[in-house]
Amino acid sequence: MNLRKLAEQDLAVTLEDNVSGFGWPIKVTDPSGATNSAPLYGMSNDIGLVIDPDTGLAVSGRQATVTLRISSLVAAGLCGLPRAISSTTSKPWVMSFDDVNGNTHDFKVSSSMPDRGLGIVTVTLEFYKK
Repeated sequence: MNLRKLAEQDLAVTLEDNVSGFGWPIKVTDPSGATNSAPLYGMSNDIGLVIDPDTGLAVSGRQATVTLRISSLVAAGLCGLPRAISSTTSKPWVMSFDDVNGNTHDFKVSSSMPDRGLGIVTVTLEFYKK
């Protein structure tokens, strides 16, 4: 089997395994309002420290990302890959997930970085108030 295809299949274990892997339940809502019926599993980060680009110093902030398997997004029947929606009158892609203490956080997609060679998409998120 081709190594790229094998690597994409391995994502079921390395990225989506919620028992012994990085898999964390993530609710994805596309701009049409469609939501994956069962949670997708991927890797999420919500970090409270960022680098100030002007000074190069670490400052308090918030940087959240989610990485998901493209084939799982397609199988969930969502309208394409998550991406930023710049219009303030249109609904954004929304990602919701719990932190390790069980608190749910909602974010909208501010940028999208698909890696079609491996079969993943990493999205940068910003806080979203419904």
